[in-house]
Amino acid sequence: MALQITEKKGNFYIQGKITCDNVQALKLHFEYVLRKRKYVTINISDVSEIDTEGVVALTQMYHYSLLTKKIFTIIGVGSKEMYDHFRNQNIA
Repeated sequence: MALQITEKKGNFYIQGKITCDNVQALKLHFEYVLRKRKYVTINISDVSEIDTEGVVALTQMYHYSLLTKKIFTIIGVGSKEMYDHFRNQNIA
């Protein structure tokens, strides 16, 4: 399944695979959204696959939100693994 991003009641839902094939578009989309909003919540429950570049992209979006003093939240099934990844990052 190709990557699909929908918005409902201010939350973004990602469906499909987050891979090297679409990670740049994903980053550009959410960096744009983060410039326009104070907070962004994405739900990854319907993400069927995420490769290393996808994890790196989500990490970069998280770091971007910290630099711009925005709130970036990842929720849904699988978000615990992302939480653990972010928790283990050295953030200065």
